[in-house]
Amino acid sequence: SGPPSYGCWPEVSCSSLALALGVEYLAVLDMGNLVEGERSCFSKNSKKSGDMEEESAVTTMDVRDEFGKWSLGEVTKVANMKNRVHVHFIGWDAKWDRIMDISRNQDCFAKPGRYSSVREKSEFKVSDDVLIMRRKPPEARGKWIQGYVRMVDGPQLQVQYTYRGITFQYWYHYQQPEVHPMKDKNRWLGLKPSERMQDLPDGESGLFGKEIVYLLFSRKAPSLKRVGAHADGTCFFHAVFHSLDTKDPRDGKGLSYRNLSSEERAEKGCEWRQALSRQVDRKWFAENLGNVCEYKSYLEQYSTATYSVGPTHNMHVAARFQVNIFFVSFYTNPDTKERDFFVRISSPDGAAQYNKEKPSIILFHRAHGERGHYESVQTDEEGREFGRGIFKHSDSIIQHLLTKANKLM
Repeated sequence: SGPPSYGCWPEVSCSSLALALGVEYLAVLDMGNLVEGERSCFSKNSKKSGDMEEESAVTTMDVRDEFGKWSLGEVTKVANMKNRVHVHFIGWDAKWDRIMDISRNQDCFAKPGRYSSVREKSEFKVSDDVLIMRRKPPEARGKWIQGYVRMVDGPQLQVQYTYRGITFQYWYHYQQPEVHPMKDKNRWLGLKPSERMQDLPDGESGLFGKEIVYLLFSRKAPSLKRVGAHADGTCFFHAVFHSLDTKDPRDGKGLSYRNLSSEERAEKGCEWRQALSRQVDRKWFAENLGNVCEYKSYLEQYSTATYSVGPTHNMHVAARFQVNIFFVSFYTNPDTKERDFFVRISSPDGAAQYNKEKPSIILFHRAHGERGHYESVQTDEEGREFGRGIFKHSDSIIQHLLTKANKLM
């Protein structure tokens, strides 16, 4: 149903990936100060950490160089140049100094020592096959690709990969979500086609295949089923509406989503999506996404029915309906046929966060290459066409998913 959102390996910026997983130290420019996520690298009121408004002030931070390696650097704001900082890498010749645009390199700054002080070695070895988030060339940045480890330097590894016949090399830190080992490929590839899952037509139910049972539960799966959604670019919203069995978000009136016919769900799902795009509060956007994307382009993507949204739109839906959204994501590399599987969360509090006071819904997300599809996950109740799509914090499936969240399996 169109280019997928993260979890189906999207065309998203690496800063969006970091936001989605919630494990990166995002650096953004805030009133002349660099801050990481909710925690400041430079405090506005702290004289000890330095004041970026003073042109001569130098702040020590972890900085990622143009080759991808993390090092300790001295960061100084450049006078009369908005969002520009001068970076000197400590211990290196001045010829390696850089002028960096913070607004375009948010994920290249971190709390001092976050990566540069890590001493333990990673699990990766030279020649290992890995799944990495491409950072070169610029037009392909934010897409997943398979590569191999060329060099290892403690916790950092240089990965080589090929894109459109051109070979690229880039460094990754093993603690970042941009690099993952290629695990269990023999088990995945050894399964019979009949044991693998197919996308379901709108409204039709199906059980999870053995792949998900093995990876997610390591035991017999609980009584859950997948419920199909229209593959029209709005499948994420169809799946959400089906799980919540919501009514028209404009006035809360009329038939609920499940009581509509399949044809009506196709029509109303797109209308309701566009209605949600008009409910994006500017203040909410500025506080949560103002340093990640532009408001106008965000709304354009949101309201376009054939555009498959990303983690930033997932965040608004979670906030709008005040629910945690668990994404059970399953990715197949179309070239190697290898598969990866993971669970992520979006909540009313933000990406990669969980609010136990709020109800939860579960969406199954399956991706093949750069295309993906969402389905609602509901309880499998005998004699009922649809099951319960809303779960409490105390439900065993939610407790189990929390142990799997934000980990590649």
